[in-house]
Amino acid sequence: MEKKRLLSWGQGNEVLAGMVADFRNGDACCIVTEPADAPKAVSSRKKGGVCCVKYQWKSSTGGMQVESMEYSDENLRCLHSIDGKDGVDSTAFTHAGQTYMAHKCTRAIAKRLFSAASKVKEFVSRIAGWFRTLAGNFYLLSRVDKATWGIDSRFSAPHLQSSSWSDFNDENKGRFAELATEMMVRMHKSGHIFSNPVPSEMMLDSRRALVADPRYIRRARGGADAVDNFILMMRGLMRRGLTCSGTLFYCLSVYANSMEKECRQWYGKSGKPRSADLFQIAKELESMVVA
Repeated sequence: MEKKRLLSWGQGNEVLAGMVADFRNGDACCIVTEPADAPKAVSSRKKGGVCCVKYQWKSSTGGMQVESMEYSDENLRCLHSIDGKDGVDSTAFTHAGQTYMAHKCTRAIAKRLFSAASKVKEFVSRIAGWFRTLAGNFYLLSRVDKATWGIDSRFSAPHLQSSSWSDFNDENKGRFAELATEMMVRMHKSGHIFSNPVPSEMMLDSRRALVADPRYIRRARGGADAVDNFILMMRGLMRRGLTCSGTLFYCLSVYANSMEKECRQWYGKSGKPRSADLFQIAKELESMVVA
């Protein structure tokens, strides 16, 4: 590895542009009116940019019927039900011309992540709200912006293109690794980590990589915890065929430069001097990834 790679940063987005070139912007967000069988809103209030509403249903339809909801996305104003079985872990759906994902969780987790939406928006798909169903299940809502691509083949909806890792060529895999590194830097600088750091839990839009499922975000316990988290992500990429050592070392170098303090803490845990050259720290990161 050439040491001059250590300080290189930034590659063009030509590869990413090629990956999303076939996407279409889709129709503009449409105005939704209340359907005839809509439930009655028994309470509704708005504080700041957050709306809270509670509905009363005459009967159960067997689907995911919203009993109460908090949201910041005005597009969700007329969301009353979602096709699908109430209790499913995750689902993607379209409402008023936009695509959303609903992830089952506890009330405490839904409220915590919704409250932290502005702090995690740079590395998580947009958190738009949360709701409770008639069956008593809680779901966190995240919005998928137009022209978004993901590896998880379980989800396919307008504006959300799904595929598999085997569809990537070497150039795509390299660019994906670079975007994943940039995402991890943003995340770790905010004091969060990705508790399930595997490529299938990520998505791409036209500019960046994002965590597809906000439930996998938690606070980091320290700088070394963040570095270990990054190593796990790189190992996951290696297992899925990222074979270019130049791309790997570029990602490690970018991370070491961007997260220098945290990397020195991690390096010093094994008794090695924290004053070590950053190139040596990047080499140590590489040895842990390929171990």
